[in-house]
Order: sequence, then structure tokens, then C-alpha cells
Amino acid sequence: MSTTRRPDIDTVETLLRKARRRGARGAELAQHLPALVDLLVPPDGTSPKDRAAHSEQIIRKAIDTALDDPAKTAMQVLFGLAAGTRRTSVDHRREHAAGHMGITPGAFRRPHQEGAMILDIAFEIAITG
Repeated sequence: MSTTRRPDIDTVETLLRKARRRGARGAELAQHLPALVDLLVPPDGTSPKDRAAHSEQIIRKAIDTALDDPAKTAMQVLFGLAAGTRRTSVDHRREHAAGHMGITPGAFRRPHQEGAMILDIAFEIAITG
């Protein structure tokens, strides 16, 4: 990130939960979640689209660092970062993510599964910020 100020974990978690609806690719972040882009890469004169692309990379790195497979793959799918998952519905991505975990989509959606992994990602973003 381009600032020494660390983002608030609760805010990162909340915004990541919102990002799962549309996905966490740069284009989707720029269009639907500028608040997450501003949090991860504060405005500094760089274009919003460039900052959104950087935000995507921050999220990708946090997933790679915070999680091991199969959770890592499941979160890449859930956030539309895995090949073939861009611009698919959250329900479709959740179904595929659950398959990587070997559980049903309903079980995957529970707080101790999906929610815990999103929190792990939020912690990683906040502590490395």
C-alpha cells in the first residue's frame, strides 16, 4: 500500500464482504467499490483505475499469504480472481468455491468457513499495510 497508515481490520472485512458480490478484479473494484480502493491505495494523484488494479494485487497477495489450499483456491474463486470466474454470479462462484473445499455451498457460506477466511484475508491486509 502507498501509505504507512494501516487500514482498520473491521472496515477491510466489511468491504471485502461487499466485494464478494461483484468480485475483486480491478475493473469491478473501480466500478463498484471505490471505498475499498481508497482504503487499500489512498488517493495520491494516481488514476482511480490504476489504484484499483493495485488494490486487486493487494487482495491477491493477501489471499496467497493468509490461506493454504484448498481455502486459497476457494477464495480466489469466490472473489472472481480464478480463471473462468470473472463476472459470474456470487452464487455460481460460491458453489465452485465450496466444491474446492469439499463441502456444500450452504456449509461454505457459514461464518466459520467463508466468514473466517474473509477475516483471515482482512487481517493479512491490515497487518501488512
